[in-house]
Amino acid sequence: MTAKVLSLFCFSLLSTVAVASFYSSTQPQEKTKEAPSSEKASSPAHLDSHLFDNILERIEEDYVEEVTDEKLLEGALNGMLSSLDPHSAYLDPKAYEELKIKTKAEYGGLGMEVTMENGVVKIISPIDDTPAQKAGLQAGDLIYLIDKRPVTGMTLNEAVDLLRGKAGTSVRLHIKREGKDVFEKTLTRENIHVKAVKWRVEGNVGYIRIATFNESTTPLIKEAIADIKKKLGDKLEGFVLDVRNDPGGLLDVAISTSNLFLTKGEEIVSTRGRNHKMDERVYADGSDVTDGVPLVVLINQGSASASEILAGALQDNHRALVVGTKSFGKGSVQVVLPLTNGGAITLTTARYYTPSGRSIQAKGIEPDIAIDQVQTKLEKIDESDFLREQDFMGALDTTPEKKPSSSDKEQPSAQKKQEETEKLNIEKEKKKKEVEDYQLMRAIDIVRTMAITQKYDKQLSNKK
Repeated sequence: MTAKVLSLFCFSLLSTVAVASFYSSTQPQEKTKEAPSSEKASSPAHLDSHLFDNILERIEEDYVEEVTDEKLLEGALNGMLSSLDPHSAYLDPKAYEELKIKTKAEYGGLGMEVTMENGVVKIISPIDDTPAQKAGLQAGDLIYLIDKRPVTGMTLNEAVDLLRGKAGTSVRLHIKREGKDVFEKTLTRENIHVKAVKWRVEGNVGYIRIATFNESTTPLIKEAIADIKKKLGDKLEGFVLDVRNDPGGLLDVAISTSNLFLTKGEEIVSTRGRNHKMDERVYADGSDVTDGVPLVVLINQGSASASEILAGALQDNHRALVVGTKSFGKGSVQVVLPLTNGGAITLTTARYYTPSGRSIQAKGIEPDIAIDQVQTKLEKIDESDFLREQDFMGALDTTPEKKPSSSDKEQPSAQKKQEETEKLNIEKEKKKKEVEDYQLMRAIDIVRTMAITQKYDKQLSNKK
């Protein structure tokens, strides 16, 4: 058995560093044939394939239950890769297939991007319109228990397997949020259908929400820009690109998306690794499809990876103002390497850098204008008791206006009154939702200010 497992391990062309995770859990046994001398004990152990072979023999002979070759090899791969960084991992055939499905915008689960931090699962960000978002989970939340099972000691893949399940089934989470005691949430799993991009018009500003960077993202952004231009025409003041709680996605999609807003020759991103074959600089090769109108990128602590590439590229090229709060800080690049068993490994091969040469790994993108999200609802101030000019004694009367008589204009019917009331209620509800998103309100204000400044600058240049 040991020779078979060792040959499989070597065939994978992966380092024997995984031995460390086995070695640390191995305890001295009474069967030890030779006690090491004090001189030998004081020197560091040499980790090589022979030591790995010895440990496998001990497992085969002494472990409380029989263990399959496949389980040992999978454990070795998991331990080795997870010891490198939170984003390197072994994917069994099932997990690899789910990863491929996920990049095509449809998969099953709770709808959140997670990583492993200090032995527990950390939420990078919940995805729009998913059970995780609907349950109020937030970027930075730590998951301690999944269905009463402690996460500590699990690999990330093992924890993710517990979070996944058939649509309609539920999972119970114990969550720790900064500044709060541990609380419970029970979520019902769904088949996740992520629409990468949504858009709408806010006054004369185009609002584009980017939820993830998958194969459909860039075409949908093009469609959004064309649709908003068509609706607003010459009234268009600018765009807000909202990548809050966007966990990222595909590197090439982040590049193609950034390319939409830059002009030929401007740098988008560079990657640098230990192997110089991974070094690359990527430049825009087209023209700005928005025709240079004001642009604001809205970020927060849940904006990661591809979101940060977009924000960093537009910020460093002075194409957009970045507003909100500091981003997540995932500045590393992973490649997916398929294996002969139908699985794959994700391996961190490089760091990426913004056009100005910044590495944002564990630092994040700092916004140009910091805007914290207001958690409490903003309420309209009641101004009915405020003094106005008309309240002062002796104030001049308003110039009388001729009011239409009943003969000039028909009184509205009851049905028409009801329609107007319903329309008013819809508008009030819409305004109420807008007020609740304080960061977006401020972002739209900034776009409008930029549009006014841009218009003023053009007028000055024309006079010259």
